[in-house]
Amino acid sequence: MTEPQGTGAGGISKRDYLLLPLVSVLTVVAMFCITEGVTRVIWNSHDDGACVTGGYEVKPNCTYRTKTPEGPWVTYRFNECAYRSNTSCGPVPHGTVRIAILGASVSQGLNVPYEETYFARSADELGRRCGLPIDVQNLGKPGSSPIYAYRRVDEALKLKPDVVLFLLAPFDLEQQIDPKELAERNDPARVITANAVHEPLSLMRRVQLLIVDSRTVVVAEHFLLKNRDTYLRLYLHYGDKADFLRRPLSSAWARRFADMDLIIGGMADKLRAAGVPFIVIAVPSRAEAALLSMRQPPPDTDGAAFGRTIEQVAAAHGADYVDLMKPFSAIPDSQNLFLIVDGHVSPDGEKVIAKSLTEKLLDGSVPSFAQCGARFVGRGNP
Repeated sequence: MTEPQGTGAGGISKRDYLLLPLVSVLTVVAMFCITEGVTRVIWNSHDDGACVTGGYEVKPNCTYRTKTPEGPWVTYRFNECAYRSNTSCGPVPHGTVRIAILGASVSQGLNVPYEETYFARSADELGRRCGLPIDVQNLGKPGSSPIYAYRRVDEALKLKPDVVLFLLAPFDLEQQIDPKELAERNDPARVITANAVHEPLSLMRRVQLLIVDSRTVVVAEHFLLKNRDTYLRLYLHYGDKADFLRRPLSSAWARRFADMDLIIGGMADKLRAAGVPFIVIAVPSRAEAALLSMRQPPPDTDGAAFGRTIEQVAAAHGADYVDLMKPFSAIPDSQNLFLIVDGHVSPDGEKVIAKSLTEKLLDGSVPSFAQCGARFVGRGNP
């Protein structure tokens, strides 16, 4: 018997060779859409961007609510200076101690409710221990380079703070600083920009990002990366992004730390001249925390290297330092103190930072807190 015309091997028609792959693709797309719909309901998120203007700047006196798929609902309140602070950035009230904070997203307490941030927790504890109000002016700007923090030191000094904090995480250093921008860091005419300008994306790149940033992929990543060993194995394949964890240090990360030496040194000089204490805090990443909590980390890795290097830079320029590597290493599975996919510190991780920061501020190195626990002599008090 002869095969019907247009039929190939196995009795499959030429038309089926086209229809079957198409049906398979449509089935995958349909399943993806259903999964995306379900995960968007269960792992909901929200960001209306009501307070954000062009160039990622924030509107003064603005409030909005947002949520990441992994995190809680967060209300952001920005004062008249567009700082994430519940108090005015005006003159310091009588008898109040003011803390100014510089840095990027970790400094601002991104994705964490205000009352659960490290700075709100520390301010509450300091207020209780010292018996006076603690005012926090948080100048942190998500996505900004360390050079941006450097250029805002004068702005912070205008607030008349009793101490200035500068928080750094490894991902703050990932983008290499433009040598010209670094050389012109003291040029007052140069415009301060918080974020790099992004080039228009091609259609193919937009589709790729749509898939990668889909809720389905985020949920899949969350459960895949929840396992510490799997997460570390994948993270260490990032290349340059993960090279700060390897020994010997790569030339690119050596340049980044050299840049930080210039930046922290310049900040320390300005604050010393103004008579304001300066504290640098290196906040570990989730990958660092995972390494720090392991008994036998992978060979040629060092989870404490980032913090140790920043501590050495701070000490070389007379700045104080808060060690977070030890407290995180003392907590089993401390990588769970971070949002798994997002990577930022969770509310529970903020508690660890707050405790170490409070201990540092009360160790006598900051004059305004030196008499807490005894009789406090505050600003303007006899």
